[in-house]
Amino acid sequence: MSKLRVLAPLTQIPLVLSKEIRFFLPSYPIPNSKAFAVVHELCAAGISRSMIWIPGPSEQYTVTSFTRLLFRLPRALFFLLIVVSRAPGLDCIDLQILLGREVFRHFLYRHPMVKPIIISDVSPGLHMLWSAATIAGCGALWWQDDYHHIESLPYPVVAAAVLNHGGYEAVLRSSPLAMIVSRPSVILKPIRPIPDHPRVGIATNNFIVASSEQRELLDQIRQAFGVAELYIRLHPNSKLVPADFPEHWITIAPVDESFEQFASKIDIVVVGNSAVQLRLICEGVPVLHISGLDPHGYDLYGYCKRGFTYGAEIIGNNILSDITTYFNNSESQVRLADYVGVSDNVKLEGLSQLNYCLYGAPRRPYRPKVLVL
Repeated sequence: MSKLRVLAPLTQIPLVLSKEIRFFLPSYPIPNSKAFAVVHELCAAGISRSMIWIPGPSEQYTVTSFTRLLFRLPRALFFLLIVVSRAPGLDCIDLQILLGREVFRHFLYRHPMVKPIIISDVSPGLHMLWSAATIAGCGALWWQDDYHHIESLPYPVVAAAVLNHGGYEAVLRSSPLAMIVSRPSVILKPIRPIPDHPRVGIATNNFIVASSEQRELLDQIRQAFGVAELYIRLHPNSKLVPADFPEHWITIAPVDESFEQFASKIDIVVVGNSAVQLRLICEGVPVLHISGLDPHGYDLYGYCKRGFTYGAEIIGNNILSDITTYFNNSESQVRLADYVGVSDNVKLEGLSQLNYCLYGAPRRPYRPKVLVL
């Protein structure tokens, strides 16, 4: 990492917020992204869009980013000098994390009514923000992005929006007093029958690189199903473009095509280690999980082991009939229904109740013990 990257948090965090802002979401909501789902669901629950701060589509090398950098740079250099003098063994990544957390901490002290939204697929930047929110005393809103995010939370939260019972219990373990609300529940659709000549889709994660080996695997899939073409949905953050797949039998879905639109265009989908496979099953699309579409091996999420999706490490000649037989058994749907919902013994309110989370108790006065940016 370039040494100048240590200063990146200075350019990414706003200097001020308008008084009406109550939620801080540090991710731009491109179509089909995690941040897009957050904004869409909060607004659908009656929370005004004007209460949610999001960054611009691209704030790199803009007047805004340079203004933030120049305003914070003197104190940032002094802070780094103090840190390096006390812990000379820290590398550039360590320094960026400490500096980012310090900038976030000061930012949150200046905006005590703002709740950071922590999407559960936690990036290093979100770790900085979450830790800072804990220290600042304002707390954070944890947003369960996917059903398999059920491990214990590394920091406490004051509120959480969960998808299933595993997420609910994960919040209780770390923050028993947190307000826990439910994201809109999924409606399980019956698994569709697979026609003799199915429309085959591919749903990828962000680790596919369109290598020759991966494209050869795609051709093996096409031949195994005996179809003329494949319809591929790339990850919303993927940098790949249709030109990266020169094969005439590959069609890439538009980046703004909704998940439901993609599901309606296919009869069966093949996935690697993508969490989207569970959403596709809920939409009634039969799913085949294989390895080779990414570097993470076979059944990373354990969905095949749990009996939700059909998995095959080797695609045989009878793959279509094997998948049909598997999904004709209704037991997988029963197991899935238990997994994607909250127990009937727990009654959770919807996202609209988060309005009550906007006004916290008065905090202790801000008396920083070290230099704060």
